[in-house]
Amino acid sequence: MNSGKLIIIPDVHGRSFWRDAVKRNSGEEFIFLGDYLDPYPDEGYTDEEAFKGLEDIISFKRENPDRVTLLWGNHDLHYLYPEMMGSRFDIDNAVRNAHKFWDNQDLFKMAYEVKSRGKRFLFSHAGICRGWVSANFPRLEDEDITAELMNDLVGHPEFMSALGDISFDRGGDKPCGSMVWADLRDHLNEDNNIPGIVQVFGHTQMEVPVYYQDKFYCLDCRQAFCLDQEDGKIYDCRYNESVRKNTDIS
Repeated sequence: MNSGKLIIIPDVHGRSFWRDAVKRNSGEEFIFLGDYLDPYPDEGYTDEEAFKGLEDIISFKRENPDRVTLLWGNHDLHYLYPEMMGSRFDIDNAVRNAHKFWDNQDLFKMAYEVKSRGKRFLFSHAGICRGWVSANFPRLEDEDITAELMNDLVGHPEFMSALGDISFDRGGDKPCGSMVWADLRDHLNEDNNIPGIVQVFGHTQMEVPVYYQDKFYCLDCRQAFCLDQEDGKIYDCRYNESVRKNTDIS
């Protein structure tokens, strides 16, 4: 039974924690923040395990189309657009991975948003930086930045090219990264915050979640979280404790 909770699954990378979250929260709404493949070598997961996990996540979405949202991450898009190629690209299985994403591309989105307690929560893989928007789409105002627009732009050449922007902090040549590449440090620059939106993203792996001044949550912590849409707070699913304010990115 749905209790008004949105279960948030940050970067998977072949890990199995999402399966436990599904079992414990049967009937709830789920959102996956992207990056399903390309395991970290030191974590012990194989490329085959990651691919099987992706297949199971896709099946979970197809079986529950109205309550499961899948977002694109940079480790997903780089199989569809090799010019975006990043770390741990599985060259041996690249064609297989690309086919899996192409065949199911209708199931994935760039962004998703909900309203809770008068706040707009905007979900994406790495967060949307004002600087990235201004550099690539200077005519867009803050109020134009919506999940609907980001999803509508998928496939447009200028948008897909801009998704490849990588910031200096990630070894790229841009002041800030795209919504699948932005580093947490990009968001800590106040000029990159977007007024009126609480952003929720993963991408920058952390030991503990980062909650910054009611402007964003970075949740790539190898565990599930939930947004309680009744009180507008994000909780750690393991302990049912709200995520506390934290700007420690060490």
